[in-house]
Amino acid sequence: MTGTAVTSTVVAQADAGGPATSATDDVQDHAHDDAADDAPQVRPHVVPQDVGEPRVRVLGVRHHGPGSARAVRAALDAWSPTVVLVEGPADADPLTVFVGRDGMEPPVALLAVTADEPRRAAWWPFAVFSPEWQALTWAAAGGVPVRFIDLPAAVQLAHEASDEDGDQPQELRTDPVAALAHAAGYEDPERWWEDVVESRAADAAPFDVITDAMAALREHEPALPDDGSSDAPAHLLREARREAHMRQQIRAALREGHERVAVVCGAWHAPVLRGRLPAAAPDARLLRGLPRRKVSLTWSPWTTSRLALHSGYGAGVASPGWYQHLFTCTDRVVARWLVEVAGVLRRRDLPVSSAHVIEATRLAQVLAAVRGRPHPGLAEVTEATRAVLCEGDDALLAHVTADLVVGERLGTVPDDVPTVPLEADLRATARRLRLPFEAAPRTLDLDLRKDTDLARSRLLHRLALVGVDWGTTETSRTRTTGTFRETWTLLWRPELTVALVEAAPWGATVPAAASARVVADAAGSDLPGVTALVERALVADLPDALDGLLPVLDARAAQDGDVAHVLRAVPPLVRAHRYSDVRGTRVEALARVADALVVRACAALPGAVTGIDDDAARVLRADVDAAHDAVRLRDDPAGSELWWRTVSALADRTDVSGVLSGRATRLLLDAGHLDPDEAASRFSRALSRGTPARTTAAWAEGFLDGGGLLLAGDRRLLGVLDAWVGALRDDDFTDVLPLLRRTFGALPAGERRAVGTAVAQLGRVGASAASADVELDPDLVRAPLATVLRLLGAAT
Repeated sequence: MTGTAVTSTVVAQADAGGPATSATDDVQDHAHDDAADDAPQVRPHVVPQDVGEPRVRVLGVRHHGPGSARAVRAALDAWSPTVVLVEGPADADPLTVFVGRDGMEPPVALLAVTADEPRRAAWWPFAVFSPEWQALTWAAAGGVPVRFIDLPAAVQLAHEASDEDGDQPQELRTDPVAALAHAAGYEDPERWWEDVVESRAADAAPFDVITDAMAALREHEPALPDDGSSDAPAHLLREARREAHMRQQIRAALREGHERVAVVCGAWHAPVLRGRLPAAAPDARLLRGLPRRKVSLTWSPWTTSRLALHSGYGAGVASPGWYQHLFTCTDRVVARWLVEVAGVLRRRDLPVSSAHVIEATRLAQVLAAVRGRPHPGLAEVTEATRAVLCEGDDALLAHVTADLVVGERLGTVPDDVPTVPLEADLRATARRLRLPFEAAPRTLDLDLRKDTDLARSRLLHRLALVGVDWGTTETSRTRTTGTFRETWTLLWRPELTVALVEAAPWGATVPAAASARVVADAAGSDLPGVTALVERALVADLPDALDGLLPVLDARAAQDGDVAHVLRAVPPLVRAHRYSDVRGTRVEALARVADALVVRACAALPGAVTGIDDDAARVLRADVDAAHDAVRLRDDPAGSELWWRTVSALADRTDVSGVLSGRATRLLLDAGHLDPDEAASRFSRALSRGTPARTTAAWAEGFLDGGGLLLAGDRRLLGVLDAWVGALRDDDFTDVLPLLRRTFGALPAGERRAVGTAVAQLGRVGASAASADVELDPDLVRAPLATVLRLLGAAT
């Protein structure tokens, strides 16, 4: 049968409603299959069957398909198999006991993590509308044995590791659904599959016909050599081994005496699993000696949005919310969906009435009829939503897509699911602190004066130290001048479960893991890195970590001769010491280290600034500014006096970059160590005609950085700068223009406007005096003046 003929049959049966259930050919347990195995097998007694009664039914499905899920459920109800075999990693069989338990709510995923390299992991996600999940829950509800039959995760992860060592495997095939859709005259594969299977009213899928279609497609795929040579292309060998393992599991179920074996697998594999199975010996040879890695498996929460990822099964859906609706809604699918859409829009205070819903429903049905579709699909419903409910506004439609079509819901798993101790401790702590794991971003404002909020803050900081970024800090939305407010954005992602597994070797609890990790990180960090870790350890309240960090800090402070490192190390220590009382930590030793670093910085700075160019000076200027703020925050008399002497000496030097000397002058002025008249004199001297233009521009950049309001409020400084710019030659102006643009472009918009207003007023004040000294050429001004008069409406 050709692909076109098969597809036409599929569409025809779908339109007609299809059979109630479908079955594959009988799979006989022939003696020659057992004889071909490498070792003798003990065959239990098999109850004789009626002639023609199939013992195995292969239900070929599309992963995460609501129509397939409904049809699988109906087929299992009708046939009542004695064992259910499901595509999935075979070593996950012990986890099937959790299916159907309280607390197990999809979307969830099987998670396999390698023991020696936790970052290497694999996922097998399930939604409530996944056919495999329906098979698992059907078996759990009826007490029917259920098994996974794909290659074990231990083998699959070992295979992925070997792929990384060599060439990456090529894709096995093009999308078979796309090929069938093209044969049926559809441009969109999703639309074809939705018409044929997912939107069907009957609880059935044309399993036999779809399997025939897949068989026709497989005829054009390259085959594995007859000898099963390991020299065959890697992608062919991998798929052949998977299917060989599935057949072996079917044979095992038959040998155990099961009278009715249901196999739920991807439709692509169905043709090689139905009918008379081939001899077992070739399959055994394919599977012999496969490499394995030690893995641990568990159930993990998953999210609806990540069901669209090509992960695990390699099948994703772009509209999981719509598919969930198709699976759970039994009648009036379109109308009920549009009611939910109206609810989304109403929650955004938009006027959507029942008349809108009725009209949108009619439009979706008309669009489906015009397009020759059996039922309105997501495309028709979306267009009706845009035209009627959103009135053509794509921004509103985007909200509907995010909230309904995709959705963002996080599944749950029972508390007793196997997990690492670190994850168990996190979940217990989060439950005690009332921090829910949610897949949508959630803003959390914390008041550190409250015990619960302080404990939440410490937990989130500790998790960040071990690489589990559940929360990210934001600028506090509460207006306050204190340090007792924190704002976090919480977002739980499934991959954070892997991050917890990776962090598990550091400790069994979150505080223990964070303490061990921060001390280990400090061993390989420079002085600024160690001081940053000290600050983070204090914020996270890790006293055990401080005991290990302080000796490392002392050693780095004594050995590091880089003045930039010393300057960068001061601010974290001063902040940690100054604000420790808010969090109740004891950090007396930090003050001693911070004061010693200030002394070293003052001793090293004069030599470090000699001979560096403007670009290097700009980098160092940022470090000087940060250290300057830290010294003022520390407010130690001896250290402050030493620092001011160093800054004053830097401001007086003419052999260093103007970026630094100008900045030092500005720091002295802002702190009151330099009066405005002296600052204006220095500004005037720096911008004198005898100094190269680029040098004066660098000085002005350093002086003006961080405060344009100084110019707006001091007309003397502004006049000096204005006179200097006005006196520049054309080539000098072109040379320094980028520097001036960078200087004023970095100012906030409000400050730029204030400076512009001050410059305009400065021009008006000096206009009368300037006009007496300016001679105008009548011939040159005649044409511009005529243009201006015309624009103003005056007669020329």
